[in-house]
Amino acid sequence: MLKPDGADISLTRPGLKQFNTNLSARPALPDEMPWAFQLFKRCLGRYIDQTWGWDEVFQQHGFLENFSPSNFDILILKDVRIGGMSLISMKRHLQLELLVIDAPWRNSGLGSTIMQSLIMQATAESLPIRLKVLRCNPAYNFYQRLNFRTESSDNERYQMIYP
Repeated sequence: MLKPDGADISLTRPGLKQFNTNLSARPALPDEMPWAFQLFKRCLGRYIDQTWGWDEVFQQHGFLENFSPSNFDILILKDVRIGGMSLISMKRHLQLELLVIDAPWRNSGLGSTIMQSLIMQATAESLPIRLKVLRCNPAYNFYQRLNFRTESSDNERYQMIYP
């Protein structure tokens, strides 16, 4: 994982996190990382392509360099893998590196359920949540609806924070 210089980082990873009776997250297994990359590609590929162009080898290398079973959780709905996420606990905030939900399960409230759980965790720890989202990604609107605000931006991304 790319880490800021001097940051004291620990992963926020319970063995199994239960969001509700049907939705949970668990650490990825090593043999699930190719599936996780394909999920990443399905969910974010078009936005990466719009922003920088898609280079399969570069993206796969970058994904596997930045995400591993040690920092990537598989989202499970009724025993079916539906997505993935990476949340890192920093000294002064929680960093949501990635949240992806496969197309058949989008717009069903699952992302909101996950985010509300993360917001409750951050509130209990008195920490803000930070994330980055590509400008062309409609997830920006999703995070705005959850009361994330834009902290800064550049030509490609928004840096968002809650609260």
